[in-house]
Amino acid sequence: MGNKYNLWSFILCFLLLGLSFQALYASYNRTWQLAPDALTLWLLSVFNFIIAIIGFKDKSSKRAKWRSWLTVIITVPLSIAFLLGVAVNTMAREHIETTQSPDNEIVIDFYTLNGGAATSISVTGVLNGPLWFKKRIYYEDPMHEANVEWKNNYIVTINNHTLNLKKGEVFFD
Repeated sequence: MGNKYNLWSFILCFLLLGLSFQALYASYNRTWQLAPDALTLWLLSVFNFIIAIIGFKDKSSKRAKWRSWLTVIITVPLSIAFLLGVAVNTMAREHIETTQSPDNEIVIDFYTLNGGAATSISVTGVLNGPLWFKKRIYYEDPMHEANVEWKNNYIVTINNHTLNLKKGEVFFD
């Protein structure tokens, strides 16, 4: 029984690692983020840690022992990183507005980001895709509000910056 826990926790560990790298890549390169939100990833990493501990019962080979240790060593920092992501999303980010295109097919959420006393308040716009997929399309610093006006189903003006969402345009200042 411990052998299955060992193997599944190892596979889930690398799946979580891959999702976290994809989220970082998407954040820096302004592409679609395929990973779910930080809370879901944190819950999965805690679950993975628990089944990795149960997987220590498998003492059938050295490979199984190494797999258990490697899973625990990777899962602990991932859990801490996801927990920090949850903290940042709940404390530093405040939802200010949700807007939809005239045909109700495109939804953009706007948030203010406050990094504390040493930073200014900024506004970010996140385009909601299918499932939990998201793409950051707008970021302006310093800014406190989002004035949004839709020109048509794909062209939106945010704080006097026009974006054609059909062409994949983004604005980062």
